[in-house]
Amino acid sequence: MPSWYRPDSLTRDLIHLINARRHDHGDADVAIDTLQAMLEQDREQDLLTVMAALGEDMAEWLFDLLAEAACSVVMESEADEKPAYAVMGALELPLHADLSVPLRLKIDPVATAELLHKHLHLPPGTVVMVEPRLLTDATLDLLTLHGLHEHISSLADSQRRHLLAFRLHPPVEATAFLIFELIGSPEPGLPESLEEQDRQALLDGLVAQCGELASAPHVLEAPVYAAYAMFDAQNAVRLHRLADETVAVWRDLEPAVRGRTIVHLHTQCGNGVYMPVWTDLFDPELPEDHGPAWTSPDVWVFTADLPIEWPGEMLTNRLLAEGCTRFENHIVEAPEN
Repeated sequence: MPSWYRPDSLTRDLIHLINARRHDHGDADVAIDTLQAMLEQDREQDLLTVMAALGEDMAEWLFDLLAEAACSVVMESEADEKPAYAVMGALELPLHADLSVPLRLKIDPVATAELLHKHLHLPPGTVVMVEPRLLTDATLDLLTLHGLHEHISSLADSQRRHLLAFRLHPPVEATAFLIFELIGSPEPGLPESLEEQDRQALLDGLVAQCGELASAPHVLEAPVYAAYAMFDAQNAVRLHRLADETVAVWRDLEPAVRGRTIVHLHTQCGNGVYMPVWTDLFDPELPEDHGPAWTSPDVWVFTADLPIEWPGEMLTNRLLAEGCTRFENHIVEAPEN
């Protein structure tokens, strides 16, 4: 007799909300409740596995809901009161290239809260709480959606505030992230745009507090849920590690082999926002049935709002800096594409 597996109730709820979305009658509030229940059980990996199996439109829909579920909570109130929300957001900020060690990425949380309240045009009654340090991508790489959800849930319950991260790691890219919470906001979500004058004033105020920040207001965008910042940071770190590993292997080859080696970067396209990236090193003098001389392990990245060329551009720039000029990018299409 085969062993039948019956999904637990939360998995069944997840299946139902995906099927409801497919038939255009899904309820976003019910979906967020289900995703939050799974995050509370620390089942983030289950959700990412499901996301990887969905088509692009469905995966992006679930990706957006997952970010919102991880970083926003409806605060408890009396039955006749309007709902209030606790939301965790992030701003991506430019850094100077020559950072000091140890990192001096401290900011004034009170002054920064005033800046955010003014230039994000937040509604009255919203309390802004700011992480006292700018977090790097290498630091955010260590966080999880479960951790973000626990953090904002505890603040919504008026529990004592704890730091999101206790140690800053040197960034892999010239960016840092300002993490903040909006407590008691009468409106869900985050501002979707920044006016030019607000962008300039906001960055000027932050640069005055932290000399490690670069003054480049044109790169400052509207805040996003902190989950998006976490995924962006993890993408950067994972792709840099892939580049480090590939460059190290290429450098260790015999000079004659190194000179003729072709580097293939592969990106698996067509399976939604969860995409594997890997590299192969080929020696054209080896027979075709030999296969690659070396293959990296898969690196999984999230591709929501991420140009498909970005992984290739990052690795190509690293290889060019090392003196390698023979490389190709390969997009591996899924069968349905």
